[in-house]
Amino acid sequence: MRWLVTGGVGFIGTNLVTHLVETGNDVVIIDDMSRIGVDLNAKFLKEKLGIKPNKIDVSRNDDLLTFFRTQSKFDVIAHLAGQVSLLESINDPMRDFAINAQGTLNILNHIRMTSDETIVLGMSSNKLYGDLNKIRFSETDTRYVATEWPNGFNESLPLDFHGPYGCSKGVADQYLADFSRTYGLRTASLRQSSVYGPHQHPRSDQGWVTHLVTEAINGREIQLNGIGKQVRDLLHAVDLAKLFVLLAENVQAFSTHQLNVGGGQSNSLSILELFSRLEQTLGIKVMFKTGPERPSDQKVFISDNSAVTALTGWQPEINLDFGLSQLVESVQSKKHTV
Repeated sequence: MRWLVTGGVGFIGTNLVTHLVETGNDVVIIDDMSRIGVDLNAKFLKEKLGIKPNKIDVSRNDDLLTFFRTQSKFDVIAHLAGQVSLLESINDPMRDFAINAQGTLNILNHIRMTSDETIVLGMSSNKLYGDLNKIRFSETDTRYVATEWPNGFNESLPLDFHGPYGCSKGVADQYLADFSRTYGLRTASLRQSSVYGPHQHPRSDQGWVTHLVTEAINGREIQLNGIGKQVRDLLHAVDLAKLFVLLAENVQAFSTHQLNVGGGQSNSLSILELFSRLEQTLGIKVMFKTGPERPSDQKVFISDNSAVTALTGWQPEINLDFGLSQLVESVQSKKHTV
């Protein structure tokens, strides 16, 4: 199949492009090349896979249309381009909206007018559900627990967009669904939880697992937002890449494929539990300080994958033990360089 991957030099994009090429697909990349680490990922993609990205900003519709005129039609667009920092969305909500909402609409509208058989798969976020402060939580020594949702949160959870980032991703999510309902495009929107794996270049406000592992291994004291009992389910980027291929084979027109996607209950982890694993595995003492919770932060988000499994048969294959040990090895090999 012929794929376009927007944001293809980012962390998830690099893993997806690698999987697509290794499984015999034809892949084209566009990326605005603004993210931390894109130079390293671009070098990897060129040297290992022979692919050079096209520098395109999806929020600039004229540039996007010029690019599409030079290309034959795509079977699938994996739309990963996005502004993913909550803090940056607060500092510059106009830019956040331009990339996440307007950029998605630009892609969809072009496909509607020129290539309505092309499948569009978009990345959304669990932030569409807000801070979940109406959910009842209990508390153990190491984590918060959503006692009334033992299998994780499914798509029946009410939407509650919070902050500029939640709003822009929510608009994009709804456009993906509505272009299927209204125009018959084959689309899906993945409301993903925390994703981790190779080719991630983290910061404190994004890529939290890799960031915390890096700080701990390098012996730096970590400043937490909250007390460390917040829980997320972790999904390995390679598992997510495999899901994209399955979705391309299963999404239907005039449907609303808005799907919660994550590692699930068995791959859930709190910050304190991550630190405990690192201390036991590496024989180190993780130094950290607690602090005020980040506004609108969810105490718990664990995905119930039932809907996406029913549609595609997909389930995560890479468990936490393997995924985290792989991550630790990668960080150790770069110790003191980050």
